[in-house]
Amino acid sequence: MPLSGGNGDPFVGWAATLVDGLDTLYIMGMIDEFENALKALAQIDFSKPNAERVPVFEITIRYLGGLLGAWDISGHQYPILLEKATQLGDFIFGAFDTESGIPVPYYWWQDHGAGKLAGENGVLVAQIGSLSLELIRLSQVTGNVKYADVVQRITDQLEETQNKTALPGMWPSQADCRGPKLSFSSLAFTLGAFADSVFEYLPKTHVLLHPASSSQQYLNMYRTALSSFSNNLFFRPNLPNNPDILFPGSLSASSAPPRLDTEVQHLACFVGGMVGLGSRITDSPEELDIAKKLTDGCVWAYENTPSGIMPEIFHVDKCADPGSCRWNGEGNGFRNVDDSSYQLRPEAIESVFIMYRLTADASWQDKGWKMFKAITKHTRTDIANARLENVMDTNPAKQDSMESFWLAETLKYFYLLYSAPEVASYKADNILITMPEDEGAVLGISRTLSIASHHASVE
Repeated sequence: MPLSGGNGDPFVGWAATLVDGLDTLYIMGMIDEFENALKALAQIDFSKPNAERVPVFEITIRYLGGLLGAWDISGHQYPILLEKATQLGDFIFGAFDTESGIPVPYYWWQDHGAGKLAGENGVLVAQIGSLSLELIRLSQVTGNVKYADVVQRITDQLEETQNKTALPGMWPSQADCRGPKLSFSSLAFTLGAFADSVFEYLPKTHVLLHPASSSQQYLNMYRTALSSFSNNLFFRPNLPNNPDILFPGSLSASSAPPRLDTEVQHLACFVGGMVGLGSRITDSPEELDIAKKLTDGCVWAYENTPSGIMPEIFHVDKCADPGSCRWNGEGNGFRNVDDSSYQLRPEAIESVFIMYRLTADASWQDKGWKMFKAITKHTRTDIANARLENVMDTNPAKQDSMESFWLAETLKYFYLLYSAPEVASYKADNILITMPEDEGAVLGISRTLSIASHHASVE
């Protein structure tokens, strides 16, 4: 913990910060520290959590993603990484033993006997739809198809339901996983918390699988989702100086017509990078322009607070006419700030990094540097970096918390923004992929474009 020097254990006692940050150590050339961490890793038994209740999504993205990312970025030199990844993958596999094949969100592993696990209602869609990168990659590197097979059952059910929800093309934030098939009745749609990474993983999984024929399923699903959320959730905000930027909002289909909520979440700042990656896959200049505007939206939110750091959640007003938006209000443009904290999140810098790698436009480095200076100025402690209570203060108070994604993703994206492309890159079918979600390890080619936002999508 960054203020007290103590420790927390929210993720079943397997040293999340150590495991999640392994690939960052290697990328930054800290090989001695990396190898010392592997000595500690050898003492962890991933078949026996130090908790009765295991959050399947969190241990997949933080631990399995961290192990596989380190395995790939280190050139497959350290067998213990694959050994531990396989051990953990086999443990996670047990959570899929339900009637539908959809994993339980929380695995009471000690109570799992001979019968099937009971599916649940109200499951966050990010918890079930954000497992593909890690488990497919585990199948690729081990040659054991069982991990990819359980993911395929989820993907097929997501594809079957995609155009049958209250907002066709998108899945709502909560799912009903009871019975033999996945279903949805929720009317809340968002690219932020609870749903973010289910959409983020689609283009990245396509890249991970390409050129296998199965990759096309993920691309088709992404294109369907993109059409829906770009038409229904993206909006131009009404702000001082009339910047030509975009934000992703949320939508409730409980009213007729559906109502857009102009809530902006830091978690949703991954969307610019996601749309940017999609634009490269399909060679679409129009989508790249949208990606730039979305990313610039989050940059605006950093540059227009007293601290220089974007709040966790806020509201702005929507332009009545996006083509001729004129500011007539007062203040800084924030209608209200719902959550003024900064949780050391990576989503905004992830998208800035991706924009730079896609465009080679050095202005993205300038924007990133302003963000970095503000974040380090306010979060630095004697031993680490701390979450901030209120970024709308000139000097925000620190809180005694530092999530594993600070090392696994946020600092990694800042570092890579100023590194040579060959530090972490992979060429696939003329698509240059360079570091990732996630929520933040490298996972072959596609985790090199992040698993970032997933890290907190279910908090």
